[in-house]
Amino acid sequence: MSDSIQMRIIGALRVFFRDFLDWEVMDAFEMPSKSAKPTDVPLKEDLQTFYEALENPKYKTAFLFAATSGLRSSELCQLTMDDVNEDKRMVVPEKESSTKQTWLTFYNDEAAEAFEAFKPERDPDDERVFQTTKQPLNRKFRHVSEDTGVKVTVQKLRRWFATEMSRCGVDAKYIDAYCGRTPSSVLEKHYLNYSPERLKEIYDEAGITVLE
Repeated sequence: MSDSIQMRIIGALRVFFRDFLDWEVMDAFEMPSKSAKPTDVPLKEDLQTFYEALENPKYKTAFLFAATSGLRSSELCQLTMDDVNEDKRMVVPEKESSTKQTWLTFYNDEAAEAFEAFKPERDPDDERVFQTTKQPLNRKFRHVSEDTGVKVTVQKLRRWFATEMSRCGVDAKYIDAYCGRTPSSVLEKHYLNYSPERLKEIYDEAGITVLE
């Protein structure tokens, strides 16, 4: 049994015996210690190796969008052309989940250049930006990971984005906003701090790159 499952079971039993039966029987059970695990974030050199192995312009673009925007895999695949402001390099993912926050984020010049190269190959009748679903995208990344020895997933690219933006001096509260981790109540209360203009200014000042 994993520590996390054991913690949930003991926690539930403690509530049942303590709050409903007023027994102290569960006091004899100790919660397993939960130690922090280091976050697995790929190096920029590894990302460059992975990118070079991606031959399809669609997957090259999706890779760079993920690495420079912090989007989740579901958001990446659900993006439509209406969600992307190419002049500002701004992405406003459509919120379709009751448990995930979204706001807005941006992509860099590298991703914009790859996007221009990919657009002629897009099906004009499909409004989705990448015209794919999570399964083919994940499968492609898995195959390239096996070929290159560099394990990359959209989730790892999201972690890399947050880590790299922090290294570039971006405040954690803005990184959370780009990654859709800021509650809507905070966005509403402090809108000027999280306005598209302010977030773009901070993003551009960071100068995040993958291929340089």
